[in-house]
Amino acid sequence: MNRFRALSLMLIFVATLGLAACEEEQPTVVNRRDGKAPPGAGQTGELCVLVRNRAPFTITGRIQLKTRERTSFRLARNGRTKICLVGTLYGGDTVSLVLTNFMTLPLFSCYVRFDQSIDVYARPHPDGGWLYNAPCS
Repeated sequence: MNRFRALSLMLIFVATLGLAACEEEQPTVVNRRDGKAPPGAGQTGELCVLVRNRAPFTITGRIQLKTRERTSFRLARNGRTKICLVGTLYGGDTVSLVLTNFMTLPLFSCYVRFDQSIDVYARPHPDGGWLYNAPCS
C-alpha cells in the first residue's frame, strides 16, 4: 500500500510540475505613469488644450486640472479635439493627461503644458501591446 501511495504522489508531482512549466509569462509593456505633479502654482481661469491622436487606432483618455475639473475624450485615428476647462493648472502650467483602455483603466499618464498641442503617439512593443508617448513635461 505504501508503494502505491508513493507512486501516486510521484505521478501527481510530475503532472503538476509539467503543467507549471507550460505556463507562458505574459508580456509586460511599461508605459509612463507620472505619480507626482510638478511643483509650484499654475494659472487659474478658462484653459484650453488641443489633443491630437497620432496613434494608428482610436484612443480614449481624460484631461484633469489641479482643482479636479476634468473631461474625458475619445479620438479616432488622426482625430483632434479642443478641450476647455475652468480651474487651476498644476505647477509649470501643466494639465494631467491620462490615456485609458475601454474600461477606463489608466495605460499612460503624464503632465503636459497647456499652451502646446498634445500629440499622442503609439507604437507596437516587440513583446506585444503598445508603447504610448506624448509631449510630457
